[in-house]
Amino acid sequence: MHTQSGSPQKGASRWERYLFAALTALEFLMSFTFLGYIHIEPISITIAYLPILIAGCFLGVGASTAMGFFFGLSSLYKATAYYVMPLDKVFSPFLSGSPLGSLVLSIGMRALFGFLIGALFAAGKRTRHPRVCLGLISLFAPKLHSLLVYAAMGLLFPELGRGVATAFRIGVSDVLLAVLCALVIELLWFLLRRREVQGFRAFLERSRRGQRQGWRFHCAWALLLLGILCAAIASTFYFAQRMSYMLGVHGLSLSYEAGRDLLHLQVQSLLATAALSFLLVLCLLAAYQYLSYREYVGQLDAVTGIMGRKMFNRYCEEALKDMADLPAGSGWFLFVDVDYFKSINDTLGHPVGDLVLKRIAQTLTEIFAADGGIGRMGGDEFAVLLAGPMPKEELCGRMDAFLSAISAILDAPETVSCSIGACRFESPQELPSLYAQTDRLLYAAKRHGRACYIMGSLQGGELRLFDA
Repeated sequence: MHTQSGSPQKGASRWERYLFAALTALEFLMSFTFLGYIHIEPISITIAYLPILIAGCFLGVGASTAMGFFFGLSSLYKATAYYVMPLDKVFSPFLSGSPLGSLVLSIGMRALFGFLIGALFAAGKRTRHPRVCLGLISLFAPKLHSLLVYAAMGLLFPELGRGVATAFRIGVSDVLLAVLCALVIELLWFLLRRREVQGFRAFLERSRRGQRQGWRFHCAWALLLLGILCAAIASTFYFAQRMSYMLGVHGLSLSYEAGRDLLHLQVQSLLATAALSFLLVLCLLAAYQYLSYREYVGQLDAVTGIMGRKMFNRYCEEALKDMADLPAGSGWFLFVDVDYFKSINDTLGHPVGDLVLKRIAQTLTEIFAADGGIGRMGGDEFAVLLAGPMPKEELCGRMDAFLSAISAILDAPETVSCSIGACRFESPQELPSLYAQTDRLLYAAKRHGRACYIMGSLQGGELRLFDA
């Protein structure tokens, strides 16, 4: 028997894209402002690479490598100013005298750091004690970063007198930074695995599957963002020029280097402001999505935690409307009825009956949620809409797996079973007609002896049974 609980998602999930976008904005904001540094005399701690650790732990190797690249790019840009300290100029390919060496040092080593951190976190999650491993990796991450940077500095710029030995010097700031990194990862590990957060994450993925914007929508957003970016760049150059002019009016003339540093700071301010604005937009979007999630939770069935009848009907109408836009949309509609449920309530009690309903809903979700929606229609009846093509043999395998799984809900000799009507349909299709024809298949399964499924195909308003 072939069983399948769902197809793996292709690409990054909506949750992961939100988190990656937020971490990218946070990385630039921390790199270009004081937010990336903690300075309490005589201690100074750089925390601008915390987003790299978070990406490596919760998004994977690719995200942490990209975040390391962004961190290195920010360091390179800041090092191109004439006012930076001599040691920092080695990170700039324009001021170091060795462009390739500076690129390797500023961007290459940070990207490598992100890659290694992501790989270490991925390996740590596969151990018997993942949380302990992630905490230890977080503790030693700052030293790994120092080791990579100083090793490259000693190899590429030996005249500075810095090397691997420099990375192993441990001060109070190093200890505080290691503890801070571990605390951040441990706290996020705890928060992101709370049931409410996981529910919100699942809600985002369900809402993503129900939303399809065309290329015009995406082009409009791209043009809007491009227009805003061009206006921001133009305003940056304008204010830099006006500031130079204002100083000249007051009898102060700027050298080429000073004028360039002034523009450099203006651009840095622009990037920090843009990152902050982007974070605020993401926060507003997340707040809106969370309010939608709370409204969604309020409409769920109180016993099983899946969609109630009203919400499921609305879900089906939207899904069928989306399918009507496709050239040749097809799908399956299932009615699932618990056999002799009244007897379970009467002999074993309503708490046991509620447990049976919860386990059936959970099993349906595990097997079908990746490809459609599940709802409780009332009493002991459930419905499933699979708004997409699926081979008959695969659906048979999933229904066999479902019937096998629910048979073990109660201890022997009690056995739980369901009767299932499964109707394949071609789009466009009206929901009332789909309900009525699938209901006919459900009652055919009951007449057939229950604990089974009957399958049919609805085409042109006519229902045709599949051969057994």
